[in-house]
Amino acid sequence: MLPFFSLLLLVVTAVSVFVAVAAFIPDESRRKVEEQLGLQGVSSGQVSPVVEMFRPVLRMVAPMVRGIRAQRYRDWIERQFVTAGLTGAMGADEFMAYKIVMAMIFWGLFIGLLCKVITGWQEPIVVDLFVIVLGSFFPEIWIRGEVTRRQEEIRRALPYVMDLLTLSVEAGLDFVAGLHKVVEKAKAGPLVEELAFFLREIQIGASRQQALRNLAYRCNMAELSSFAALLIQADILGASIGPVLRAQSDLIRTQRYQRAERMGAQAAQKILFPLILCIMPAVFVVIFGPIVLNFIYGSGVIGG
Repeated sequence: MLPFFSLLLLVVTAVSVFVAVAAFIPDESRRKVEEQLGLQGVSSGQVSPVVEMFRPVLRMVAPMVRGIRAQRYRDWIERQFVTAGLTGAMGADEFMAYKIVMAMIFWGLFIGLLCKVITGWQEPIVVDLFVIVLGSFFPEIWIRGEVTRRQEEIRRALPYVMDLLTLSVEAGLDFVAGLHKVVEKAKAGPLVEELAFFLREIQIGASRQQALRNLAYRCNMAELSSFAALLIQADILGASIGPVLRAQSDLIRTQRYQRAERMGAQAAQKILFPLILCIMPAVFVVIFGPIVLNFIYGSGVIGG
């Protein structure tokens, strides 16, 4: 069995050298063309360096997974990349190939190298399956983390942007002109980039209602979904947008305060775990340690 795992280690090393060399080869032509044509969408995040390193291998493995019929999962992958601001960074086939590659790398490094070659431990099959599943879930953990990070940035910037938009509309500008003013004056971030893409959609001929639906779909947040639904309803009924924006701005700021209070209450509960596990045992040792020693060895042990 040892020659097999030595060969496996050699293959993993060769693949790593190939990936490291291929990572320095520029591949910007397709990206530049998509940016010039406006086809790339909102792409404000940075792809993981691990993904960039293994991209040549992913492109070789991707054709092997095209026959997998999992349309719901593929749609979920595409939407996760859109929500994370990584539109066009990786397709569903490449992502599934990424899962397979990471599963094999986890298995090769932890089982083939650590267990077999170094320690010689004969692990049960359950350990192999656990390591393979853990490696296959690593890409999903990464993309979920990117989605959460971007949504938090949008959520933090939303009250200020809503206030600025409300002031612009109440000052006499229409909704689109107010958004132009917000994009110009607000601090750059994921929310401003989404609003800029919303304006570009309107400029190329999309209706305001469809652009608002697309905005809510890309961000996948309850706050922006409610914001889009209210504006669409006001547009259908012909109501004034100013009061709607003011009410929505007050609601978002109230929700922000409530979320901060909820997180503060959760922090007070979470601090109980290190308090009970780490601090309280030390306090008990300091307080009851001398008493126990006196009880065991006599009263002359402490201070004698």
